[in-house]
This record gives sequence, structure tokens and C-alpha cells, in this order.
Amino acid sequence: MSTLLPLFPLRTVLFPGRPLPLHVFEDRYRALLSDCLETDRRFGVVAIRCGQEVGQQAEVFDVGTIAEIEGVEHHEDGRADVTTRGTERFRIREIVETGPYLQARIEQLTEPELPPARGNGQLARSCEALRQLLHPYLAELGAPDELLVRLPRDPGELSWLAAAAVQVDLAERQRLLELDSVDERILETARILRRETTIMRHLGTVASLNPPGPGGAELN
Repeated sequence: MSTLLPLFPLRTVLFPGRPLPLHVFEDRYRALLSDCLETDRRFGVVAIRCGQEVGQQAEVFDVGTIAEIEGVEHHEDGRADVTTRGTERFRIREIVETGPYLQARIEQLTEPELPPARGNGQLARSCEALRQLLHPYLAELGAPDELLVRLPRDPGELSWLAAAAVQVDLAERQRLLELDSVDERILETARILRRETTIMRHLGTVASLNPPGPGGAELN
């Protein structure tokens, strides 16, 4: 069964469990924010495939993440600063353009439950290898100490943190979001981290790419 969800197209990829701050100023997104605050405080964040964030409707990717509003600071001129956090992934089944902002009929995407990492030898080894790569990488990015000492033990949470942290372009981040298997995502983020760590060693900096868009490297 599909659900109708307001959409907020952005030039970034939001991952489940990760924060995303937004500055809302366009009339259509003020309307979206108002409607969400009056209902379940949820909307869909989708990465823009073609087009711009401001102005005409952009072409978006089919898979996005549901964002839940955690806090709003309203300004006198109608603008608002909004704190959100990603929850579940979804796939767009049908775009609906009947109001001031984009909506879509969506299907929520669920992942098969995994056994605890310590009960799955290969998964446990993959998670530990990812933590060993991720810890120095996050430290180089300036992540707070409280994050570094409590990297997630849950394989899913760990994979989403790693996906959010890697400094790669939008297309590669979208590809990570669309991976349905936690095992695949752990292996793929580890592969990317090895590549980026090699770049760091040669260039003395984190990655050769520009950082992703708003909230892309948010590490709270």
C-alpha cells in the first residue's frame, strides 16, 4: 500500500539515522513545513538528479529518506531553521503535482533483520574492519570525541554513519543509499574509505572531492 508524502528535493543525500539541518525560505517549502507540523512532522528528502533546488521543479532520484522534524526556529520574515533526522528509506511510485510543493506516492523500504554481529562471524569481521577504517577518517574530519568513542555496534547504524561520512560525490552517495543489503553497504563503504584514506596519505587532506551539500558530513 502506497503512502502520500511531501517531497523536499535537495542536492544532497540524507541517510537513515543522520541529522539534516534545513533553512526554509521559499513559499512552497514554507507551506510544506506548515503542513508537516500540523500532521506527522515527516516529509521525504530526495536527491536532485537534474535541475536546481530553487525555482522550477527538479528531476529527482526514485529512492530517498523520510525526514522527521525535530525542531523549528521561526523568523519574523517567515523563514525558518529546521532540524531533522533521517528515518526510513522509501521508493517513489508516482509523483503528484497538485499543490504548491511536490508530493509522491511512496513505498517504504525495509531491510531484512540481521543477527547480532557477534553471532555472525563474517559480519562481525566486516564491521570491525569498517570501524578501524572509520575511526581515523572521522577524526581527520574533526568529529567530536563523544562520537569517536561510541561508534555504533549495530551493523545497520554503522553502515549509515560510514555512508554519511565519506566525502564522495552525490551519485556515489545515492548508490550507497540504494543498496538494500547491510552486508553490501558495509563492504562498499569500507572500499570507499580505503580509497579515500589513500588519497589522504598522498595529498595530506580528506579526499580530493568537494564536501557534499548541506548536512552531508554532519556527524552529530
